[in-house]
Amino acid sequence: MQAEILSIGDELLIGQVINTNASAISKQLNAIGIGVSRVTTIGDNEKEILRAMKEAWKKNDVVIATGGLGPTHDDISKHVVAKFFKKKLVLDKKTLAHVRARFRSFGITKMPEVNVGQAMIPEGFIALRNDRGTAPGLLYHEKGKTFIILPGVPHEMNWLMSKCVLPELQKLHKKKLGEAIIHRTLLTVGIGESTLAEKIGNVKDFLAKGATLAYLPKTSGVRLRISVRAETNVGTKKIADRIEKHIRSKAQQYIYGKDDDTLAQVVVRLLHKVNAHISTAESCTGGLLSSKLTEVAGLSKVFPGGIISYHDQIKKSELGVGAEILKRYGAVSAECAKAMAEGVREKFGTRFSLAITGIAGPDGGSKRKPVGMVWIALAEKDKPTMAKCFQFGNERNIIRERSADLALEMVRRRLLEKNSGADS
Repeated sequence: MQAEILSIGDELLIGQVINTNASAISKQLNAIGIGVSRVTTIGDNEKEILRAMKEAWKKNDVVIATGGLGPTHDDISKHVVAKFFKKKLVLDKKTLAHVRARFRSFGITKMPEVNVGQAMIPEGFIALRNDRGTAPGLLYHEKGKTFIILPGVPHEMNWLMSKCVLPELQKLHKKKLGEAIIHRTLLTVGIGESTLAEKIGNVKDFLAKGATLAYLPKTSGVRLRISVRAETNVGTKKIADRIEKHIRSKAQQYIYGKDDDTLAQVVVRLLHKVNAHISTAESCTGGLLSSKLTEVAGLSKVFPGGIISYHDQIKKSELGVGAEILKRYGAVSAECAKAMAEGVREKFGTRFSLAITGIAGPDGGSKRKPVGMVWIALAEKDKPTMAKCFQFGNERNIIRERSADLALEMVRRRLLEKNSGADS
């Protein structure tokens, strides 16, 4: 079975909103054995929506559209869908009652009349009750094909997909859902695409029939996406497991997690396992490292705090970096990075600490210390402090991002040494 996703909305075309809905829908469709042939993005333009619908409906078993189901004048999708299928819009009393109830639940007794329009649905369509919003999803099935349109708000769309759309598709297309699809992503850090490919070897030597491996570069590493198609879910899992085992045998040291893991999550889990605390001292990253850590739930048990020491005076007053170090070696040096790490570790009384100091640019570089030079130090109680120098190019945001990620990678590897049984 094949599906096409139609993402509707001017905000997607002008870059105001990132289209996360398409990837979320693709993942959920793949999980039940429906492949996605294409994702098409269209603005709020009736002619273009009709053109895209015509092509998608002709070529696919399932079409899922998102966006344009709101109550205002610019939400035209439902009217265009009704026009395409030559259906009249009629009032659905159950949906209207639900919309009114949603407003009452927020303490609004008089619902705006414009929201009555959200209870108007094309004849012959099934209204999918939206318990996360006021706009229902809409489903139409004809001659073995299914058309669905969902709200563009991500949390509403995701709820409707999992609770309504997937069960309906599995029921309507039970006889055709014979092939299982699985996607598994291994996450690496600190290695480039070509080097990683060289380590893993020729894919012809380890990929089974129906399996593919994609290299997806990101700022600080590469995502390795394993995709497998087989007759059963058990079959896809076995094939994916074999491929993953091969990849790990070649590049284990660079793999920090799977699928939706973040490097910070992995580090925090390892800190919990060894019952250790960490603190941070940042200069050129300006708090980015701490920000990545604080995105992880449960961090407070292992992270008392950090210091942004952007100015040299703060390095001296808050971290105890000696004036002689700054005068002789400069702020961007192994000596300064080590002093920052040791100072913040002592200040917060943690077992581990990380420090970052560098030149993020675009100005401030020299021949001896060019833009992109970053020193990262890792201190541990009763152990020698280590510092490494990196060259991260000349783009400010990339320099900062890579600096934070490679700092996390340094402590991840140290923590794995402390707990050799920890999952990577």
